[in-house]
Amino acid sequence: MRDRSGWHRRCSPEQLTEVWPTHLGSFRPGDLLDIELGLYLLQDVTPTRTAADVWPLLGGYPYSEAFGDVRTDEQRLRVLRARHYLWDLRRRHAWREALADYLTVPQQLRGYDLDGLDDVPRRREPARAARRFEIFEKLLSTAPDFSTRSVPFAEAGEYTFRVQDRTHSVVFEEELLSDTLPRAHALDAQPAGRGEPIDVTWAELEKAADAMDTAEAAAPHGPRNDWAGRLRRVKLLVRDEEAENFSEKGRLTVDRLLHLVGMVGAGKSTIRDILTYHVVTQTPRRVTIVVGDVAETLAVVKQFDRLGVRAAPILGHSTRERNINRLHRRTATAGAATMLGHDHEGFAYLSSACPVDVLRGLEARRPLGIREAPCLTLFTVPEVEPADGDPLLDDESPAVRDSRRPKSQRRLCPLWNRCPRHRGARDLVDAQVWVATPAGLVHSSVPQHQHDEQLRYLELACRMSDLIIVDEADRVQMQLDTAFAPASTLVGKAPNSWFDEVAVHKFQQMARDGRLQLSARDVDDWTNAVNTVSAATDRLYALLVKDDGLRRWISTDYFSAFTLHSLLLDSWFPGRNEGERPPAAARSLDVALGRFRDDPLHEQQSGTGDDEVTPLVNTFVHLTLELLHAPQGARTRERLREALTDVVSDDCGVRADIDLQARRFEFTLILSALHSRLDFMTTLWPRVEAALNLESASNVLSRRPPKDYEAVIPESPMGNVLGFQFRHDDRERDGDRSGELRFFHCNGVGRELLMRLGDLCAVDGRPGPHVLLMSATSWAGTSSRYHVHTDVGAVLRPRDEEVEAVLGSEFRKEFLYWPGGDQPKPLRLSGCDPEERPQALLHMLHQLAVPDRSLPDSVSMLDAELDEIDDPERRRILLLVGSYDEARRAAEYLNQIPEWNGRVTQLVSDDADADTAWTRLPEDNAARTLPRGDVKSFPSDGGDLLVAPLLAVERGHNIVLRGGKAAIGTVYFLARPHPRPDDISLAIQSINDWAIRQLRDIDGTFWQGALAAATPDRAAVAFRSRARRQWNRYLTRKLAWSSLRDDEKVAFTWDQLVVMWQVIGRLVRGGVPARVVFVDAAFSPREAGFQAMDTPDTSLLASMREVLAPYFAADGAADPEPAPIDKSLVRELYEPLYRALADMG
Repeated sequence: MRDRSGWHRRCSPEQLTEVWPTHLGSFRPGDLLDIELGLYLLQDVTPTRTAADVWPLLGGYPYSEAFGDVRTDEQRLRVLRARHYLWDLRRRHAWREALADYLTVPQQLRGYDLDGLDDVPRRREPARAARRFEIFEKLLSTAPDFSTRSVPFAEAGEYTFRVQDRTHSVVFEEELLSDTLPRAHALDAQPAGRGEPIDVTWAELEKAADAMDTAEAAAPHGPRNDWAGRLRRVKLLVRDEEAENFSEKGRLTVDRLLHLVGMVGAGKSTIRDILTYHVVTQTPRRVTIVVGDVAETLAVVKQFDRLGVRAAPILGHSTRERNINRLHRRTATAGAATMLGHDHEGFAYLSSACPVDVLRGLEARRPLGIREAPCLTLFTVPEVEPADGDPLLDDESPAVRDSRRPKSQRRLCPLWNRCPRHRGARDLVDAQVWVATPAGLVHSSVPQHQHDEQLRYLELACRMSDLIIVDEADRVQMQLDTAFAPASTLVGKAPNSWFDEVAVHKFQQMARDGRLQLSARDVDDWTNAVNTVSAATDRLYALLVKDDGLRRWISTDYFSAFTLHSLLLDSWFPGRNEGERPPAAARSLDVALGRFRDDPLHEQQSGTGDDEVTPLVNTFVHLTLELLHAPQGARTRERLREALTDVVSDDCGVRADIDLQARRFEFTLILSALHSRLDFMTTLWPRVEAALNLESASNVLSRRPPKDYEAVIPESPMGNVLGFQFRHDDRERDGDRSGELRFFHCNGVGRELLMRLGDLCAVDGRPGPHVLLMSATSWAGTSSRYHVHTDVGAVLRPRDEEVEAVLGSEFRKEFLYWPGGDQPKPLRLSGCDPEERPQALLHMLHQLAVPDRSLPDSVSMLDAELDEIDDPERRRILLLVGSYDEARRAAEYLNQIPEWNGRVTQLVSDDADADTAWTRLPEDNAARTLPRGDVKSFPSDGGDLLVAPLLAVERGHNIVLRGGKAAIGTVYFLARPHPRPDDISLAIQSINDWAIRQLRDIDGTFWQGALAAATPDRAAVAFRSRARRQWNRYLTRKLAWSSLRDDEKVAFTWDQLVVMWQVIGRLVRGGVPARVVFVDAAFSPREAGFQAMDTPDTSLLASMREVLAPYFAADGAADPEPAPIDKSLVRELYEPLYRALADMG
């Protein structure tokens, strides 16, 4: 993290403080300097703009570039540096409020004169803090300093630390403290490659592959990966702009950013590892590899260790316990009889041992937990001076004695340098290869024991690495989107209740200091917001606990004040969205509710004499204030019914059901207050964090993206957005039912961090790493989830004979029908009634797996399919369902069928506590279970059928035979891929995709819209308004195929195309054909129901064929015609998929 405010001290703020007016309240000299830095930036890069145009410079969107004010890289760099200091002023309201306070400062203290927001600032030369402009210039032209926190190591002696409600004492003897000073990273050293491009010939890669094979042959244990043979199976095609295609060049160059793609199974991981080996063995460069999960992280580290390359993982501590448990489960599954046999190499980096634990003595009742170790929380034991005289005659008060007593000082653990828990962090100093997950990089901090500077591993990796390779870049893009839009349980049962923890912490802090913190306006405002959130939450729960209908109304989907108001308006005014002009009452109420949501707790002033909306808004405000605080017996709810009756006076249906409608309306009014104050509370959080010591209180902030990236990525285009989800408990008490109220918070466009990895060090004036993005499906048309918005620079292609083999893949539809009935009714899981879905699944499995008992020697459809697989080594079938629960139900049913008993394996989550072991007893009727992290072991002893959730095998671990050939011959799609209706991530990914398209100005609307607005301030307001409309659309749209707009169907098709092609990719590894069977009737509902031919509007399969068809059509035959280079690219990536779809018809 960069030091946001330490520079204030260089401006001699004491010269301002000593004459600072008292009437300015919480607006302090540091705030004045922040405002003036913003005005200085404005005059520097956009000298003709007004003070109102500062905040658009700080949000990460190129408004000033659209107006032609910012044109050079140096100007962009100065803006970026300013964002590190001023990111909390990037919102219009925050900037205008601060500027209004600035204008109340006496003129002689200010560095700028201006008459108002719409005035161009005029620079003054103040006598006090006269060096401020010199400091401003230095801030914009030099690297921002890191925040630092210096804590010394503990020396020999006694120390204490707390674990929950107990204080423990430890003594460090002198002989324990040898070699206690850890080695630090050389933060200021240039990367070994000095920023020079990574340039490798194909011959050099072949030489590296031979060296890797030699190293593995010399190793006493471990697999032989045949690197040279794997490399011979692929060829590299490089983008040729002149020829408008991809052609062989014999050279791989990574210069700043290279987007490399390849058909599924093309060998991207092979290139990743061989390129890494070449770079670190032929030069002293360092490479960071980003992989999908901790299991793969440890596997890659182990692989490079066997090759003689120093490698180390970046692992977060917050998830260590979970990762230890997962590794133990996988080791047990692999056949270890007892815990003593769990000797996986990964345990060296996942140790839970703490040396200090041994020193606690006999008072320790249990070992220290993962989060209880005192790595950072040892405290000195002050020496107590002997009392003079008789203590009984001492008239000094205890408070005075305590104030004179020496205070405990915090110390770092002196055993850290030899602690097994921190081996990974120590090994990283010398490691040539760093391996990490996206979460480990983004969230994990470099230990204080190594650096006083506070920084995350992502920034350290960008400073220390010459090359960063991001595997499965499209998946990482999705993970970053989710990371910057976190969700947590707002209120629930302890200890999983974030708001309750924060509220208790607030009370404790206030009581400790006698509420002195309230002298600061921000703290007072924040505390008031917390109190309002508490009152609103309690009122909402009072309604939810006792009203089952209300619980069902909000539990069908995620919700916000906006979505619930829309539902109410739809129920009060049916047909208002069906093309006809809504009645005047509906229009007025819609506008009033919109204005109310913007500020639900403050009365508004009427603009004109005939203003009918403002009185309505104020009625809602007054009702909300009363609902928050009035007792149940007050007339408030009666007046709410009267107000509701007035606004929908012509609707007899509302009058007849007034109690139900009033309760729903009351809920939405209170939710609006909760929404507004929670947003305000989280916005003010950084300003009051230090005063209230909030960092130690929040269990949700550890899951929120750190503030380190606020200056790097664009803010969410619609601003800070909060949404809610209620999940009720399964248990009732006297008809009442509680639950968890969850919330999400959009904090920025997370996916843009992926694109800016190479520029993260630009503010320091040092070369950044080169970045290689790799995936099979990161070019995906208009997909909002998977398409990575940067040109593809290279393509990996398997050998021609392997491509020909994959082109032999066969797709077919095999629809099944409900038994009985006059008319055949097709079986479908997608879109099926939730109550019928389990039975539909069992009917599918019965028809597929049970032979016709009336015919002798008959075989089931699945057995017949196994016989149809040409390669005897690949006679296995993958059955795909919708969830782990459905996989369990399916595996149990299949295993009860005599013909399939013992031949079925169920894939389970890595966190599942399986009741059955991999090597089950013969008489055990339970199906085998296999953790997802061990799915690669399925071919060795997994039977004939693997039952798995579709998304669990989408990508990641390969299921191959020795030699790299796919072990599974056929996949059955029992369920069509479809996002969950309550999955908020799809809306987040859609708005982020929209934002990136605006940033890149792909369709020209961003530039045009900005110029039409006349000023950056107005342009930013208009863009925010457009973004909010888009967000509301994504938030409220129905995800049913028939409800999507045409452009959304295309994007949705690309999303599902990627999912299905990644799954099918498990079956074409090693250049072999796949057999694919679509069973769910939802794939082609008309054809399955014998109604008509399906079209792209009705069938996902037909839509997939249609979105791919233009790229395979003859030149000039498609309308619109794709760019030639895009046609070349799509043919390399998706030709087998398209040919199979086209042949299926």
